Amino acid sequence: MDVRQSLVVGCVLVFMLCAVPAVSTADAGTETTVQEIRPAEDSLPQTSSSDEISVTTTLDRTPETVGEMTVTVAVEIPDRVTELTAIIPDRARVSGTDGFSAVSDTDYEWDSETTRPTVTYRVDPNRLSDREGPLSVDGQYLFADTDDWALVRIPHTGISGRYTGSRPITLDQETDIDGPGAAGERMAFLGPVDVRTTRAHGQRFRLIIPDAADLEASPSEIFDSVTHASDRLRVGDRDETVTMIAAPTGEVGWTVRGLQIGDADLWVRDSEGLATPPNVWLHEYVHTRQGYTTDEDFRWFTEGSATYYAALLSLQQDRTDFESFRRFLRSGEGRPQASATLSEPDSWENFAEYRKGALVAGEIDRQIRRETDREATLDTVFREVNAETEPVSARTFRSGVRDAAGSEVGDAANRYTTTTAVPSMWDGDAHAAAFDQSPARFSYRLAETDPIRVSGPERDTSLSGPDLALVAGETLRIRMAVENVGGTVGDYELAFRVDDTEQPRSGRLRAGEQVIETFEYTFTNPGEYTVAVGNEQFAVAVAPADSDDGETGTVDTEPPEPLEDTVEGTTDDGEQAEEEKENETATDESDVSAPGFGVVPALIALVLVAGGYRRRRRT
Repeated sequence: MDVRQSLVVGCVLVFMLCAVPAVSTADAGTETTVQEIRPAEDSLPQTSSSDEISVTTTLDRTPETVGEMTVTVAVEIPDRVTELTAIIPDRARVSGTDGFSAVSDTDYEWDSETTRPTVTYRVDPNRLSDREGPLSVDGQYLFADTDDWALVRIPHTGISGRYTGSRPITLDQETDIDGPGAAGERMAFLGPVDVRTTRAHGQRFRLIIPDAADLEASPSEIFDSVTHASDRLRVGDRDETVTMIAAPTGEVGWTVRGLQIGDADLWVRDSEGLATPPNVWLHEYVHTRQGYTTDEDFRWFTEGSATYYAALLSLQQDRTDFESFRRFLRSGEGRPQASATLSEPDSWENFAEYRKGALVAGEIDRQIRRETDREATLDTVFREVNAETEPVSARTFRSGVRDAAGSEVGDAANRYTTTTAVPSMWDGDAHAAAFDQSPARFSYRLAETDPIRVSGPERDTSLSGPDLALVAGETLRIRMAVENVGGTVGDYELAFRVDDTEQPRSGRLRAGEQVIETFEYTFTNPGEYTVAVGNEQFAVAVAPADSDDGETGTVDTEPPEPLEDTVEGTTDDGEQAEEEKENETATDESDVSAPGFGVVPALIALVLVAGGYRRRRRT
């Protein structure tokens, strides 16, 4: 089984495609840093047509040794690369190399001759929670290796080096499994599996069902729940592929009910159903839609919003009734969590970020709907939060609420998030008044006809895909279809962003009405650019008009993340479990529990990560 990803990289802009996992509300953990690589003074231009570095990571469960996994990293290197170093994880035990030689405990240097050098090492795939507390839970594992199968986090190998020429270069990443199994971008299951897939709302959902798993909910029910959520959550940051693994509970005691890492990989215990407000499948899916980083005073929103939306979506899907929904959110009024200040993590007790956070998120949503006659919702603010390129603060959130619903609601949001004030859970009449009519909701997608086009002195043609190659002086045109898919009239705002520049568009549409917005941008300088509009994002590599100028450059990825970094998750007894930067769903079976769940010499640097890119961007 293999998973492949391709990244277009150019040679003018320094950028980072981080192998950093999704982060829990604690936002604790380590960050990877970029190494500086200087170009060789005497490096010569090369003219090979190959512009791809291919990195294949093969996982072997080594069943003869439980608690050990063999990882083989093979790199196919184009002629234009003159130097290359593989950086393996700390504490990995190297068992063999071909074409690589050790220059330190973690750095292995290519001999510049072997066409497909490899390095093989072994790691312990088990990841344990170090939670301590007077109450026990049913287990301690975040990832586990057993006699018959393993649920693992995919180790990452850093790549650094030098190359010649100014043409864009591609990093192709692939994960193979030696034997049965299936892999996502950040986690994999090694052992016999059944893989189901479905597509909805521009997303591909993969459900990996191990033979050892006994699903409480049927695959079709799980797909129905998450695809409905995909449609209803109009908050941006929708990933192309979501990989979901049903974690077997027969042999392993998991310390959390669910876990989400990377962009869109998650596991949920096979015993988790759908007919309760916590709905762990939805909770972890909501985490995949959170594409922001936070300041300390806004950390609560990550788990608070996931908890709230899981409950609200379960209610909207008729999987639970209002009284169960109300009882679940009302737990935020209880002590000691009610006395916490959400903007001050040190004050959190008893899952305050989940329990009080969900109640506060819901009350802000209700007030926004009421004040705007349902033309805006918390989705409106969530979408703006996702669009932020800098860490989001409590002040930014408050401003977003005020922009959506006015100063009175903004002040209420500020009071509930920066003081010990706690709202009262609303009743059925108040819920019907605020939620029964579908608010204005907008779909942003590429136009069906000629959505992406490039024009310039030498060509005028259509393009497709997330990776676009242009030449300096060419103009990129993108056509977006905007549709009001809600039930009331409303105003939309659509921004076309090229790095730090922005072209805003706005308008007002009745329910069911659609309009086409057209954006154009001329790239005058070579380099690497990020273009974002609506839910779409493109990596644009702009080459000089004459790309064969003999420039030299460097290729460099960040070192791999440590095998034992930390993350904070929550567990049944309210203790904080520091592990790695991941979104977790705490083990708690009650309806009101918090589901718990990351030839001119020039220095032209770029950062490539063999095994992870973009986001999950929570501090």
